This record gives sequence, structure tokens and C-alpha cells, in this order.
Amino acid sequence: MCIHVRVATDLPTMVVWDPDEVSVLVAGGSHLIDVIRELRALLTIDLGAPEGTGNVLLCYCGMRVKLPAELLARAVAAQAC
Repeated sequence: MCIHVRVATDLPTMVVWDPDEVSVLVAGGSHLIDVIRELRALLTIDLGAPEGTGNVLLCYCGMRVKLPAELLARAVAAQAC
């Protein structure tokens, strides 16, 4: 089962692993580059996923981890300002 990323509120840290749902919760309002850095560390160090290149994040099965549209849209909107 592949890892999914969801945006959530009221998290103790920017990125939280939820093993029951096989998902990573990302704090709403986080900057995309910070999220990618934290996700990469969680995926590769804690979960043993292969290292992706550039901004590509990989699941432990090798498939690309998709980021929520909400997170990506906020990053695009911030660049437009």
C-alpha cells in the first residue's frame, strides 16, 4: 500500500507519520520547500524509502508520492505575489 500525504490542522510538528492510515499528515500553512525537506527525511530515514531526485519523493515501494493539490496551489499562489 502506497503512502498518501494529507493536509491537516493542529499537528504537533510540520510532518506526522500515521501508520494506521499509511499516510503522512502535513500541517496546513507550511511552506512547500520545508514540507519537501521534512517529507524526504521521514520517507528515507524513518521509513526506508529510496531517495528521489530533485523534488521527487518516493514511497518505500518505489512509486512517486503525490502531494495534495491544496499544498501545491498555495505554493503557486505565493509565487504569483
